Parts: sequence; structure tokens; C-alpha cells
Amino acid sequence: MNCPKCGNEMASGWMVPGKICYLEWAPGHWQFPLPRKDKVRLKPTPPRDTPFDVMEYPAYRCAACRLVLFAYE
Repeated sequence: MNCPKCGNEMASGWMVPGKICYLEWAPGHWQFPLPRKDKVRLKPTPPRDTPFDVMEYPAYRCAACRLVLFAYE
């Protein structure tokens, strides 16, 4: 996949936020009161069947632009 910003080839890999954590998207930078208004929880790939599973998001990274693109369910 090519970077939409610079056109260079992006490296494929995985975003791994952690065992307990999950990612959310919100239209605002900081909102009070919490929880953020209109937030969307970004669901990871389905977990595997081991006790060591982590949440993973397929991702592409451009080292030059410091840009990461990832897919979520």
C-alpha cells in the first residue's frame, strides 16, 4: 500500500494497544463530561483461542510521514 501523503510504500504490520485497552475515535479532542460525545469504539480483529491473545488491528505505517493507517471492524 502506498502512503496517501507522500506516495512511498508503507510497511504492513499490526497495531496492538494492549490486553485490556481498546481504541476509540471521537470528533473532538477533549470533551467534558466524560464519556466523550459521539465516540465510536474501534473493534479489533477477532481474538484467537489462547490465554495470551491481544487485540490487534491490521495496519500500514509510513516511517517518513509518521502516519499509520489501520482497519477496524
